[in-house]
Formats: sequence, structure tokens, C-alpha cells
Amino acid sequence: MLHAHITAWVIGVILFLIAYNNISDQQGPTPQYKVLHMVLRVFYVIIIVTGIVLFMDAMGIDGMMYGIKFLLGIITIGLMEMTLIKKKKAKKSRGFFIGSIVALILTIALGLHLPMEAIMAIFK
Repeated sequence: MLHAHITAWVIGVILFLIAYNNISDQQGPTPQYKVLHMVLRVFYVIIIVTGIVLFMDAMGIDGMMYGIKFLLGIITIGLMEMTLIKKKKAKKSRGFFIGSIVALILTIALGLHLPMEAIMAIFK
């Protein structure tokens, strides 16, 4: 399940960046934007479901830290969604974009610190 979660968020971040760049400041969203955004929302659901499964598995290891990571993940997804909606409505979205990148970095850093992550298991 861990590999599915990591794969889903990597694809989700890539789709987020592509969708963000498919919205022009002058002309609005491209015709492909709606499809990209819907696929990205499917990946949000996959990320959340696999995250819940991992959270349930990790309750015996370090429940509080995994709970914080879960909250950061939900905040990251929320900020990413608000960034795309703000940019689509031609409002200022730079702050939300920076906020989502910061939340993403914090979530990934905490995930790398926690003992269940497969990436850190390589170095042990």
C-alpha cells in the first residue's frame, strides 16, 4: 500500500503542476484543463484512501506523528485545490501556490522522517 500511496502523490503533484500551467492569466483555462482537474481529483481520492490505510497500519508505531502527517496531507490537498480554483477564477493565487508547495515539502519531509517510509528503509 505504501508504494501505491507514493506513486499516487507523485502523479498528483505532476498533474497539479500541469493543471496549474494550463490556466493562462489572460485567456483562462485551456480546453484540456477540465479533464486534468477531474483526473487530479481522482488522484486526491486515491491519495486520501491509501493514506487512511497507512495511518491505520501505523497506529501502533507512532500514532501522533502519523496523525500530524495525515493532517498536513489533507491541508496540502486543500491548498492545491484552492490554488487551482483561484487561478481559474483569475484571482491572485500566488500565495496559495507557495503555501501548497511549503505544505507539500513539510509533508514529504515528515514522511521521510517517519519509520514506515520505504525510502528510509533503504538506508537502514
